[in-house]
Parts: sequence; structure tokens; C-alpha cells
Amino acid sequence: MRGSKLEMYVDILRILASQGPMKVTQLMHKTNVSQSVLRQRLAFLSQQKLVEKQDFGKGGIFYAITERGLRVLNIVVPIIKEARRIPPLLH
Repeated sequence: MRGSKLEMYVDILRILASQGPMKVTQLMHKTNVSQSVLRQRLAFLSQQKLVEKQDFGKGGIFYAITERGLRVLNIVVPIIKEARRIPPLLH
């Protein structure tokens, strides 16, 4: 995963929306970011109530997208796609 923080957050939300709840290690492999960076991103997304921790005891802790996260994802993705169509400014 490369790009801006926004793109990283959107990638995490996309993965959780399409593949369901995951452990941090699973998300690490899907996003190609370090555990420390991923934990920071998940903490931010949790604070914003876009993802939630689900504790399954010995089954471990999973992260899942919330309904709010799905709504935000459905708003932000089309904006990012449209922004990518704008040619870069030449200096």
C-alpha cells in the first residue's frame, strides 16, 4: 500500500468491507505496511468509529468495518476516483 494517509485509510476500509473482520497480522499482509503503522491507522479509524475491535477471547482480536465506515467509504471512494481524473498542474 502506497500513497497518502487518506488512501491508506480507504484501503484498510475497503479490505475490511470486502473480506470481513481480520486480525492485525492478516491486515498487515493485505496492506503491506508494518504492524506499528497499521496499529496507528487502526487506532485512528477506531477513534473515528469507522472500524471496531471485536474480541473473541482465545480466538483473538479482529477488526471490522462499522456501518459508519461503510457510509464513509461509499462517499470517499467516488471522490478519490474523480480526483484522479484531474490532470496534474504543470509548473
